[in-house]
Amino acid sequence: MREQPGWENQSLRAEVAALRAENEQLKASLARQREDESWRAQRQGLVEAEFAHLVRLRVASQRLHESLNPRELLDILQDLLVNLVGSEMLGIFEVDPTGPALVLQVSLGIDTERFRRLPLGEDDPIGRAARTGAPWLGDLMEEGSAQNPTEGPRACVPLRLGSHVLGMMVLFGLLPHKPRLESEDRELLELLATEGARALYCARAITTGAPS
Repeated sequence: MREQPGWENQSLRAEVAALRAENEQLKASLARQREDESWRAQRQGLVEAEFAHLVRLRVASQRLHESLNPRELLDILQDLLVNLVGSEMLGIFEVDPTGPALVLQVSLGIDTERFRRLPLGEDDPIGRAARTGAPWLGDLMEEGSAQNPTEGPRACVPLRLGSHVLGMMVLFGLLPHKPRLESEDRELLELLATEGARALYCARAITTGAPS
C-alpha cells in the first residue's frame, strides 16, 4: 500500500483540526443562543407580570370612582379585595364616631356577630394599625415576627385620609390558589386604602352634607 506523503497527512490533520474548531465555535454559538432565548423568556415573563400588576392598579383606581354611594363603594372595595388581592375571608370596618372602636360594614366568610364591633384598646394587629395608621401585613413580615395566620388576620390596612383613619380593611383568609400575600399586593392594598378612603370621605360628605 502506498503511503501518503507527509504534506498530505499534515493537510488532513489541519483540516480535521479546523473542523473541530468550527464545531466548538458552533457549540459555543448555540449555547449563547440558548442563553439569550432563556434571558428573553425570563425578561418577557417579568414584563408581563409588571404589566398585569399595573393593570390591577388601574382597574382598582377606576372602580373606586364608579359611585358616590357609600354602601356601593364598600361593596366595590370588597369585590376588589376578593378578585384582585385574592381574599375569601375579610371585613371592612369604619371608625365608630361615638367611641374608640371599629364597626363592621361589609364582610365575607367571617362571623359577623363576633366582629360586629371591635374596641381599639387591644394591643393586636388591628388595634395597632388603627392607632398608628400603618398597614400590618403578616405574610410580608420577617419570619418569626408574624402571628400564625390561623389565629388572626393576615393583613390589616387602614383606610386613611392623611393622618386621619376612617376605617380598616382586614383580611382573615386567602383563596386556595394563593397561599400568601406577595410584595406586589402591598402596593395594591395601599392604593385601595388611600383611594378607598378618599372616595368614602367624598361619598359620605355628599350623602350627609358634611364629612363623616
